[in-house]
Amino acid sequence: MYYLVTLTDIAFVPPDKIGEDPKKIAEEYLRSKYLGKFVSGAGLIVDIVNIEDISLGKIFISSPAVYFKAKFKALSFLPKVQEIIEGEIDKIVTHGAIVRVGPVDGFIHISQLGDDVFIQRGGVLQGRKTKITYRPGDRIRARITAVSKPDPTAPKRGEPIIRIALSCRQPGLGKIEEKEGEESAKT
Repeated sequence: MYYLVTLTDIAFVPPDKIGEDPKKIAEEYLRSKYLGKFVSGAGLIVDIVNIEDISLGKIFISSPAVYFKAKFKALSFLPKVQEIIEGEIDKIVTHGAIVRVGPVDGFIHISQLGDDVFIQRGGVLQGRKTKITYRPGDRIRARITAVSKPDPTAPKRGEPIIRIALSCRQPGLGKIEEKEGEESAKT
């Protein structure tokens, strides 16, 4: 799910910042370039953790900036099919629930909430037989069943970079508070 990855890129020091700490300038540049972007093989970059190494700068005749190679560690988010996640229900929609999974939202279709028929009433999903209710703010445990291919143009349209489909139908998955309540009642 979350990974610490090592990446390298070319960073530059603009002419007005020559003389300042190049690691600090590189970190600012790399944050503006990578945060919230999907990097193939690494995942969705959540944070730049550390600048490990900076090479000697190079100057090109065509540019007034100083360019250098920066090696850095980044925290990335890369969901994989069959992983178990915990998240919080953000909102209830007509056909299921939107769940906050790290930096992205996942979707649980109403048929994947459990072995019951769920009905939506007043912003709540309730099971007919089990009477389990799902509300915004509830913590759940679910399995990732599908991850869409990253779409770098999606943020321009107001859509997520990746989409995650979730399921709570297996044993041990579902609403976390009710599972903990059952365990404490048995002891």
